[in-house]
Amino acid sequence: MNNWTKMSKDGQPQLRKFSIFPDRKEKLSYDNPTINGDPDMEGNDIRLRDLGGLSESQFTHGSSYSRKYSVSLKTLKPFRPSSKDGKVPVNKVGFLSYVTISWISSLVFKIYKHRDEALKEEDIWDISDWESCDVNTARLEQIWDNEIASHGEKGSSFLRVWLKFIQTRLFIKILIVCVNATLTFFMSGFITNLVVSYLESDSSDLGYAMALVAGNLVGQMLRAISFAFLIFFGVQTGIRFRAGMLGVVYKKILKLKSVKGKTASEIVTIFGADSMRVFINCISFVYLLALPVYVIIGTAYAYYLIGYWCFIALGTFLLCYQLQAQLTIVVAKLRRKTLTFTDKRIRKMTEVLNSMKMIKMYGWEESFQSAITAIRKSEVRVLLTAATINSITNAIIPVTPSIASVATIATYRAFGNELTAATAFALVSTLDFLRVIVSFVPFATRTFGESRITFERVKRLLLREEYQTPSAEVQDNANAVEIEDAIFQWSSVSDLPDNTSDKTKKGKKEKNKSEASSRSASTSSLLLDCITLKVKQGQLVGICGSVGCGKSSLISAILGRMPHLIGHLAVKGDVAYAAQQAWIFNGTLRENILFGQTYDPEWYKHVIYACGLEPDLDMLPNRDATEIGEKGINISGGQKQRLSLARAVYSKSDIYLLDDPLSAVDVHVGRHLFHKCIKKTLKGKTVILVTHQLQYLKHCDEIVVMEEGRIAEHGSHETLLEAGGYYSSMMGQFHATSAFTAATGNEESLPNRSEEDQGSDQRGESKVDSGKSVEDSSSSKESKGKLTEKESAGVGMVTFGTYKSYINAAGGFTVAVAILLLYVLSMGTVVFGDWWLSIWLGQTTSSSVDIPIRNMSVNNSQFVTTNPPSPSSVVPTENEEAGILDFYLSVYLASMLAIMVFTSLKGIIAATVMVKASGRLHNRALDKVMKAPMAFFDANPPGRILNRFSRDMDEGDVFLPNLLDMLLQTSLLILMSLVTSAINLPWIAIAFLPVALVYYGFRRVSAEASRQLKRFENVARSPLLNHVTTSGTGISTIVAFNQQKQFIVNCMKFTDVTSTGLMLFEGSMRWIELRLDVTSSLMIVATTLTMILTKGTIAPALAALSLSLTIRVVSVMQFIVRIMNETEARFTSIERIHEYESKLDTEVDTSSVVPDESWPREGRLIFSNVLMRYRNDMDPVLRNIHFDIQPKQKVGIVGRTGAGKSSLAAALFRLSDLSEGHIYIDGVDIAHIPRKTLRSRLSTIPQDPVLFTGTLRYNLDPFSKYTDDVIWKALEQVHMKEKIRQFGEQLDFQVEENGDNFSVGERQLLCLARAILRQNKLLVLDEATASIDTSTDAMIQETIRESFSDCTVLTIAHRLNTVLHCDTILIMEAGEILETGHPQNLLSNPNSVFNRMIRAQTVKSPSP
Repeated sequence: MNNWTKMSKDGQPQLRKFSIFPDRKEKLSYDNPTINGDPDMEGNDIRLRDLGGLSESQFTHGSSYSRKYSVSLKTLKPFRPSSKDGKVPVNKVGFLSYVTISWISSLVFKIYKHRDEALKEEDIWDISDWESCDVNTARLEQIWDNEIASHGEKGSSFLRVWLKFIQTRLFIKILIVCVNATLTFFMSGFITNLVVSYLESDSSDLGYAMALVAGNLVGQMLRAISFAFLIFFGVQTGIRFRAGMLGVVYKKILKLKSVKGKTASEIVTIFGADSMRVFINCISFVYLLALPVYVIIGTAYAYYLIGYWCFIALGTFLLCYQLQAQLTIVVAKLRRKTLTFTDKRIRKMTEVLNSMKMIKMYGWEESFQSAITAIRKSEVRVLLTAATINSITNAIIPVTPSIASVATIATYRAFGNELTAATAFALVSTLDFLRVIVSFVPFATRTFGESRITFERVKRLLLREEYQTPSAEVQDNANAVEIEDAIFQWSSVSDLPDNTSDKTKKGKKEKNKSEASSRSASTSSLLLDCITLKVKQGQLVGICGSVGCGKSSLISAILGRMPHLIGHLAVKGDVAYAAQQAWIFNGTLRENILFGQTYDPEWYKHVIYACGLEPDLDMLPNRDATEIGEKGINISGGQKQRLSLARAVYSKSDIYLLDDPLSAVDVHVGRHLFHKCIKKTLKGKTVILVTHQLQYLKHCDEIVVMEEGRIAEHGSHETLLEAGGYYSSMMGQFHATSAFTAATGNEESLPNRSEEDQGSDQRGESKVDSGKSVEDSSSSKESKGKLTEKESAGVGMVTFGTYKSYINAAGGFTVAVAILLLYVLSMGTVVFGDWWLSIWLGQTTSSSVDIPIRNMSVNNSQFVTTNPPSPSSVVPTENEEAGILDFYLSVYLASMLAIMVFTSLKGIIAATVMVKASGRLHNRALDKVMKAPMAFFDANPPGRILNRFSRDMDEGDVFLPNLLDMLLQTSLLILMSLVTSAINLPWIAIAFLPVALVYYGFRRVSAEASRQLKRFENVARSPLLNHVTTSGTGISTIVAFNQQKQFIVNCMKFTDVTSTGLMLFEGSMRWIELRLDVTSSLMIVATTLTMILTKGTIAPALAALSLSLTIRVVSVMQFIVRIMNETEARFTSIERIHEYESKLDTEVDTSSVVPDESWPREGRLIFSNVLMRYRNDMDPVLRNIHFDIQPKQKVGIVGRTGAGKSSLAAALFRLSDLSEGHIYIDGVDIAHIPRKTLRSRLSTIPQDPVLFTGTLRYNLDPFSKYTDDVIWKALEQVHMKEKIRQFGEQLDFQVEENGDNFSVGERQLLCLARAILRQNKLLVLDEATASIDTSTDAMIQETIRESFSDCTVLTIAHRLNTVLHCDTILIMEAGEILETGHPQNLLSNPNSVFNRMIRAQTVKSPSP
């Protein structure tokens, strides 16, 4: 399927239903300008069509770059043929279509027509060439490189880069803003006053009057169009810069040494909320530059009216602006503070989502939920302060022009100057025009301040140290890897804990510094000391050693991931890497193996066989087309390892770095992998294999033994045994614990068994060849292989339930009504103030004609003012004048004070309520997510859930309170204006009916489009965030396999989809705004015409009043409709959070039997005919499981990977409900026990050991139940006490995210310590010692026998010697129990499956 959009005749997209794959392979006919005959189609010059062009974009070179203006200049043609290339046509339309945003009209109407259908990616255009991520990334990279070259790293500024990026468009915007300011001034003050003067005068020159009407019409149209053009031009600029910035940041991510902790959460924020702020800044920044234009126009006209007294008004404005600016600076500082909490929350949330299975098995949901809620509480506290200050800032806006008017007029009159009505009203309307200084500019200042924080953050990221691939300059050409006298050291803990105060942070930092020197061998700064290693090409080198001795670090050093201090390091050839914790991304099994390589059926088939994946393919619902979840969530640990190994083998590299790939697989599979894959398929390749499976080391060409960060000894198996050193003692230990001695079969029979093994392997191979090829996948099973559900976007209007949930979160309907009353009071005082000012002006002007007109049509201003007619004026005597002045001034000042008090009060209370509402919504949604079943996390990648808790939450925290505030204020003012107007001139109410109908029609059409496009944009963000988080975790693998280009292309593709959504959403908003503005202008012109034609029949005062009211109401109506649309569109974010809050299934406990504290007393476990599926639409993973385990029995569970061993644990912990059957513990059916109680009474050590950011104590005991002595004893039992004693902080030692400052084996030991602390009667060990060396494993088995002697222990294992001491063995295959019995009984039966497995593991297993 191709990434193309079915087009209608007019080049617009048609809505239809089919899914697409985003990479367009072949070009369509309409992509070719010669076929299409469109001379303007220059896209192909710009877009990077091949992956190879990513580093060197044509854009950055002469021809295309110099032609960019030629493409833009073509937009100046009034008309151009419609583009048919399936891309947003914004750059390929004529000037008239561009400035009136008509190119989006048909899409708006089509969405309205299909309003009952959700909008999909294939229903709309692709992004246009000039807005695409690749083009803008290339351009921004070039500017950034120039910036570094000219200013150096320290002096560089990303703000300067932004200005250079937008400079041409900024100059154009300044020009447009000047035009718009001039037109706005003429419309709001100048022409209106000429009309009023004409109505007052005795003249009846109809020609002059018609000229005024025509001037008004043209002026209003130009003003409306220039404003829409100004904003949309900014939107386009913002889209380009945002795309470029995200592209540059993503490219940098792939160049970093590691992405974890603070960096990872910062990146999520950059891709979420920060990029949006930078985008808005590109739109609003022009108002900062336009400030002088407004000041000059306003001051010049005021000076013309009243001379130098105008500076009093200007002074008042500047004073108010200064006050706002200071408050804005405070808000920017608070924003910075909020971001640190947001980052912390996202970081914690990511950690929780990635470890959800373990958290559920431990029953720790509450602990982690309260940790996230605590961070959120701090975040809301800062948000609240910021929102309060914002509302005070907003309160300054409505009163500024009025205060300026009073101050100026009062002073002017006090000095005995005459003031006519015309002059007074002209002055007032001019000051209203200057309101932009206090309404737009503070918002622009705040956005600019927030963007600067983002720019600092991006600059910090771009200047971070980059990963350097090791040199390929080997001293001896026969060597593949050379390390000589090298020292490598991990940097110390980068992130300080979430749960410590600033003071302790400082203390810890100093403490860390002082101890770093004395602690050279500590894990947080593990050293590989004096490493000398030479690996010949084609050699198989085995690396072994105890837990935490530096084996994985050595692999990292060879990859170039571990900081290299001194010495020589060279790696010659392509490297393939299989990590110890397999990195699996969300895609099909085949996509995970191919990993960007071309598909070669024969080689692929061979790799599948060599990596033992063929039996697994038969078990998977859709064979290799089965979707694998994020982090391989729906496959077993062994399958993940083999998938990772298959990816490495398929790449046909020169050097293979395999970090413990045999740990998570059973003996048969391990043997197959070693002999068939590592020895046979990779023969002649350089392989460096880290392993704890010592039986394979004798087949290696060379063995490297590591001890405490050094190479203790190296050589061949025989030499090392003769040397009698560390390796010899390890092998001795291994033989002592080996299962070989327990086997009853004679050695002579082993070669036959070996042949039998090969036979079974060949059967597997013939199965591949026997007609059912690997790539066959039955379409009927397609849905079964689908794991991740597509994220749904809502359809139709935002439901009442969403608004209701927001009101409930705000405190219920009573609170909502109280807030509304506050708004009414606050707006009422504003209206009263303006009414009083009009009376006063009427009294104090020396004109006998009473025309109390104040009009205000500053485009998009946040406020309107209303003035009912005042009583007919009485010209006062000079004696009375002073008294009247005092009286009016006193009342007016009192009303000003009331306005400030009520507006501030309203602001503070409303801000508090709204911020708390989003805080409560967050907590409710979080509560539901924490209680959701595991199936939810299988079907929803972490990035998707994070999107709702980052960007959607940001909408509710920051944008919605502002929008709701504006909507309520403006709506109430309009309502009051209409009421006032209807009381004074009942007949004018008739005119508002058609206006209301026109507005309603436009709103209906546009609301559908803006809402659906906003929903599309919300959904489009999730894949981008998910891609970024996945890339961060798999960075070593991506870079090792040289797949950066493919990942960058995918990132750009996802960014382009979000850009399309954002551009079309903003475009639809401007589309409706312009049309409403034009309608408004026509209404004003119609009213003016009526006034002029009926001159003499209506009193001039009433005529002028109705005109001013029309202008006032109409000019703000379009603003209201836009705000209503935008508020509803933004509410789609609340809708998405509400969806989690209301529709998410939770783990339901149907009938609760709460057992007493001591349950289970004995630990008897019965599985009775258990059948289990992970999801209803999936095949069963456990079938007909039946066994009875007596108290204190030790049970070993073995079987090949994917046999269903870990699923037994999932059933026991009720991670999935049973489809059939029952599980009893001490006679109680666990289906009737609350999950939390059940999980807290069981212990487990999961397959993937998980540690969290925080102290070591917090990791072992999150609920602070145990004393230090008890914790130290547990650490001693797992042989970690000495290790922890090395750290100065001891139990307060900071664990990095995912426990990255401990080796995987050490993490497993710490998880074991957790289980020892819990002291439960039932323990499940799921591959608990897979990553531990044999000697430590032997000690741990001893610990388990001692510590859990009176417990029932289920051990899932691949190392058979770990289960030989068990009382019973269960052997599983394909979700069923194959064989059960006592180990000795099974061993004495030569035909038993267990006997065959033991023989396969024997140390003396010959090479096939």
